Amino acid sequence: MSKILNALAALALVASPLLATAAPSTDPVVQGRAEIRKAEKKKNAELKAAKKTRNEARAAAKKDLSAAKADNAVKAKAAAAEGKDPLIVKRELDSQSSMAYKEKVKAADDQYKQAEQAVKAELSSKKDAANASISKEVKKAESEMKN
Repeated sequence: MSKILNALAALALVASPLLATAAPSTDPVVQGRAEIRKAEKKKNAELKAAKKTRNEARAAAKKDLSAAKADNAVKAKAAAAEGKDPLIVKRELDSQSSMAYKEKVKAADDQYKQAEQAVKAELSSKKDAANASISKEVKKAESEMKN
């Protein structure tokens, strides 16, 4: 019988932290902190998705650049057949392709920065609201303790 009681006591000790985290807390401070953590997780997920989109756009731009440079080599050979200097033609075409690549990368970076600013602003407002709620409840609890 005592072995069974010891086993039950051990299970109760092991399960008590799990039960405490499973049930939603009624403490406003804990709820506020949970809201902040939830908002931070959302921010991290959205930034990760925005970064992935940016990296995909950069990779696509790089792929387009390599294709354009290969096409530029063909155009330079065609220009050589017309009597133009192929190196100059290729250099000008590569310069144009590189500028287009840089613009695409800059656009992707700007889009990421805008997403980052929006997500951080949203997180900041949620943190401020949660902290205001926490401080309000703490002041309320302090005034109740004084009375």
